[in-house]
Amino acid sequence: MRKIIVMLAVTLLLAFGIVQVAAAAGIGWGGGGPRMLGDVDRPNPVEALNLTDQQITQMQEIVKNKYNQTRDLRIKLMDSMHELRLLQLQKNPDQAAIDAKIKEINELRDQLSSINQEFRQQCRSLLTEEQLAQINQFRGKMGHGFKGGFGARNGR
Repeated sequence: MRKIIVMLAVTLLLAFGIVQVAAAAGIGWGGGGPRMLGDVDRPNPVEALNLTDQQITQMQEIVKNKYNQTRDLRIKLMDSMHELRLLQLQKNPDQAAIDAKIKEINELRDQLSSINQEFRQQCRSLLTEEQLAQINQFRGKMGHGFKGGFGARNGR
C-alpha cells in the first residue's frame, strides 16, 4: 500500500511539473503560444489596425527592447522552476526550501508581468483613438487583445 501511495505522489509531482512548464511557456489549450500556421481566426494586427510604417518601426523597437529586458528573467524563471521540481522530488523534501523557491518564482513572474504591462502600455500609446477602438472591438469578439500584446488582457 505504501508503494502505491509513493508512486501516486511521484506521478502527481511529475504531472504538476509538466503543468508548470506548459503554463510558463504559454502553451496548451488556448494558451498564448506561437501562432499556428493557417490560424485564420486571429487577425494580423498590422493589417487589422492599418498601422503606419512609423508605428510598425516603433513597435518593433519596443518588442526588441522587451525581449532583451526579459530574456535573463525568463531564463532565471525556467531555472527556478526546474530547481523547484528537483526540491519536490526528494524523499524528504525541505518545505522551507520549497517555499523559498516558490516565493522566488512568484517574484520573477511579478517582474515579468510588470514588464509585460509596461510593454502593452507602450504599444497602446502609439495607437490612434480609432485603432484603440478597433482593438476593443476585436477584444469583444475574441475575449482578449492581440496575442502580440497590442491589446489589453484580463482587464489590464
